[in-house]
Amino acid sequence: MKTLIFILIISFLVNISVSAQKSKIHFRSINQFAMVGGESQVNTAFQTVNGIKFSNWFTGIGIGVDNYRYRTLPLFFDGRWFFGEEKKGFIYGDIGYNFPMKDKPGKEISYYDTYHFTGGIYTDIGLGYQVPLCKKSSMLFSLGYSYKKMKAKIGLECRTSSCPLDYNSIYEFSFNRMILKAGLVF
Repeated sequence: MKTLIFILIISFLVNISVSAQKSKIHFRSINQFAMVGGESQVNTAFQTVNGIKFSNWFTGIGIGVDNYRYRTLPLFFDGRWFFGEEKKGFIYGDIGYNFPMKDKPGKEISYYDTYHFTGGIYTDIGLGYQVPLCKKSSMLFSLGYSYKKMKAKIGLECRTSSCPLDYNSIYEFSFNRMILKAGLVF
């Protein structure tokens, strides 16, 4: 099994190398502002993705700030395939991990003593369109589906010796949302 995975990885790298010889590889930075909406209120997000573009493909690593319900820091891999005669349309997919930015909720949960938030999976998939601005810059617009997951361990601590046990609850949050992005490529 390990040998098969190794052969597949080598084949993929050789294919990229051959493709790179036929077309130039360019570094690109994609910076996007987003509106995120789901079952809860609409909120904002910001992402920056840096990577390489070759032929019809782009791949990179991204990081962002996602303010939907609880503020998180998604760290993810981004892949895009550009299509059409002028390669202005694209399909994108992101997968990564979602880190909580604070370990305490806001005013919505004020009656507990202890808090511990942990992150979870982050995904985003959708379609977009690129509008060239000048030779190396473009404006991007995209619409997609995004999912983020997190956990919270919230509880009450006993402050006297007469309490039998501390009370803790574990909550799992799964946020299914639509995401509308606009951004610039350099």
